[in-house]
Amino acid sequence: MQIELSAIDLTVLVFYFVVTLGVGLWVARREGDATEEDYFVGGRAFGWFAIGASLFATNISSEHIVGLATDGFRIGLAVGNYEWGAVVVLVLLGTVFVPFYIGSRVRTMPEFLERRFGPGARMYLSILTLAANVLVRVSVSLYAGSVVLHQLFGIDTWTSIFVLSVVTVIYTVHGGLKAVVYTDAIQAVVLVVGSVVLTVTAVSRVGGIGALLDAVPPETLDMVRPASDPDMPWPGLVFGVPILGIWYWCTDQVIVQRVLGAKSMQEARKGTLFAAVLKIFPVFIFVLPGVCARVLFPDADAKAIYPMMISKLLPTGLTGLVAAGLIAALMSSISSTLNSTGTLVSLDLYRRLRPDAASTTVVRVGQITTVIVMVFGIAWVFVVARFESIFQYLQQVQAAISPPIAAAFLFGVFWRRANYRGVMMALVGGLLVGVVQLVLEPLPFLLCAAVTFVASVFFLVVGSITSPPPSEEQIASLTWADVGGVLSKGSTLAERRHFALAAGALLTVMAILWIAFS
Repeated sequence: MQIELSAIDLTVLVFYFVVTLGVGLWVARREGDATEEDYFVGGRAFGWFAIGASLFATNISSEHIVGLATDGFRIGLAVGNYEWGAVVVLVLLGTVFVPFYIGSRVRTMPEFLERRFGPGARMYLSILTLAANVLVRVSVSLYAGSVVLHQLFGIDTWTSIFVLSVVTVIYTVHGGLKAVVYTDAIQAVVLVVGSVVLTVTAVSRVGGIGALLDAVPPETLDMVRPASDPDMPWPGLVFGVPILGIWYWCTDQVIVQRVLGAKSMQEARKGTLFAAVLKIFPVFIFVLPGVCARVLFPDADAKAIYPMMISKLLPTGLTGLVAAGLIAALMSSISSTLNSTGTLVSLDLYRRLRPDAASTTVVRVGQITTVIVMVFGIAWVFVVARFESIFQYLQQVQAAISPPIAAAFLFGVFWRRANYRGVMMALVGGLLVGVVQLVLEPLPFLLCAAVTFVASVFFLVVGSITSPPPSEEQIASLTWADVGGVLSKGSTLAERRHFALAAGALLTVMAILWIAFS
């Protein structure tokens, strides 16, 4: 079903576009002729709020929101385990990886792998990430987001693709990472407010939380499901979700780039904790409305439940706010992907080929890359549109390619003996194992990810112990044995204690939540 937007709703949408574009261009104007440091890592000037809000907004896409509500109606709260799993992984990002990323002052994730292992590892990750960004992320986000907007509000698919692309490219090209992060902060607020309004309205219509508990089967609200559960078996959550989470939250350029722009190590670590706190709420503001819809609209089609909730529950004006939240999610995901792709091409490829190139030239390459990637992404939508089940397929692809990368970063930090030969065997061998499983589908994709990870670790260990150890330069200040010294240079003892207490408290809260909802 489609929702008709009133004049007030359309005014809210136009106001959102104007504010977002205005902020992006204002940031760009302040930057003037940006240097590489300014354009690609925001001049390393971000505080914890901007970092955390940008991490959250980058992760949430419009189809993500609609999909969680749909699965809440169909499955129950358990689909939110992906969100709560991210809380734990974000704590890991701040605790384990941030000290080495900030301490080494890298600007890309491939650059970190090169420092720890060698140039081949950098090239592998650069090419794989570029291919995923260009062929998957931009085109899929554009297509999926436009389909959602068309289904919900009747907005023409290609009109929405064109408008969203133009607005997003304008502020991303001119403002670099700063424009992306600051507009993300605005978009995160719009996204959360719109979703909270829908959640509060849905729970109120049901009669409150108590009435909801009485109206649905107890297993609907269980976060931990039996191993035999077809949708959310606990072995997949325990062994598969963390592997995908480490790759996505701790090693992916699109996500980690906003952390690399922190003004200090402590701000970066606090930003990851803030993002972790935000990731607690999707279960309640994205999934829970779908559960409420089970009571309110029991005979509805699951695929139509989100537009039905908006149409039946929200008054004029608030519909426009929710629509703005969906568009905010879409623009944030696309702008982050565009900026990270430009960064990789400029710093990991062009800068290596032209080491003496002027900083302004490198920035220009990043800007041109951003435009080219968006044009290619729009063209690739024609290919993406042919797939019937693109999202499940993409999850399977991620399960195939991400475990070797997660193994490389984890063992690179925690095992000093890990070396270049070992990591290259893990990256190449693990990828082959993942691709074979992708083709044969011997197990659910989360369990396939666990198998690929174990195989990658095996290759890494065998390759490392059968070849000379890494040089001191490759392990000094880049492995866990040196974390104390790295942290002492980037934060005070009091700051480290406060972070440890906050991280411990957050993990305790998560343990309580899982117990309460099991």
